[in-house]
Amino acid sequence: MSNLIKVALSFIIVGVILYKVDFASVWQTMISANPWMLLGALFFQLLSLTVAAYRWTLIMQLLAFKHDFSFYLKSYFKGTLFNQVLPTSIGGDAYRVMEVASHGGLAKEAFYGVFIDRIVGLVGLLILNFLANLFEHDLLPPAVFYGINLITLAAILGLFVLMALHKFPILERYKLTRLFFELSHRFRFIYKTPARIFQQVGLSIVIHFFSIFAIFGIGHAVGINEPIDVFLILVPPALLLTLLPISFAGWGVREGALVGLFMLIGVPKEQVLAMSLLYGIILILASLPGLYFYLKSQHKYL
Repeated sequence: MSNLIKVALSFIIVGVILYKVDFASVWQTMISANPWMLLGALFFQLLSLTVAAYRWTLIMQLLAFKHDFSFYLKSYFKGTLFNQVLPTSIGGDAYRVMEVASHGGLAKEAFYGVFIDRIVGLVGLLILNFLANLFEHDLLPPAVFYGINLITLAAILGLFVLMALHKFPILERYKLTRLFFELSHRFRFIYKTPARIFQQVGLSIVIHFFSIFAIFGIGHAVGINEPIDVFLILVPPALLLTLLPISFAGWGVREGALVGLFMLIGVPKEQVLAMSLLYGIILILASLPGLYFYLKSQHKYL
């Protein structure tokens, strides 16, 4: 029932947006988009996923899962596929946990590895957005600008708090807090040196830059000729909202957020909606290698 609600909510949000725009104009914009720019966007989205798989490889190997990069690359693309076809943005994460655990490891440790990978990715997106906001502090209305930056700083502070929880053994006594205590231990182990921190956060920033650059290419393909710094400021908040498990693979939420944010700087909503819908298609196309890897797998978990 909850999955049906998410699908229905996605249709409702997209339907409301389409009702408020000229759909014929949106469709014409989509089919008139520069195909070479769309192909370039697909390339950068694939590149983003590949680097993300490499970051996850480093995390899992530090947690004593000694598989090679090709294993994690295939698993990551399979997880990405399920994130796109299941009514949640975390279905693929559950698949990755099951696959790693089934290849010689504890499910709990696999869960921690995937969870840490998610959090580090989130931190990279927040830092990238924060830096872009500092360089272009006049782009957004003051209330929106300060609101986004306060959320970013609060999230980064929350990460530091999480990393410090292992110093309080009392948290291990209770089932409710034991998860965060153990997670803090794994965080501290993986990021116990500045070199590891800079490496992982740096990779996360690169990963999200490639994804935003893909959206930048799609934007220019449909006539949104804004500079890259505008996309670095406006796109991350929309991507963060798609992580909320309230819609089908972020559909609807992404479109509404991008339309609302780009309208703040005067971009026509028809062009923004066309860009967002095309990006959703690019995400599905970029996840298709996961379908191939899944069909070639000896063991299928879903």
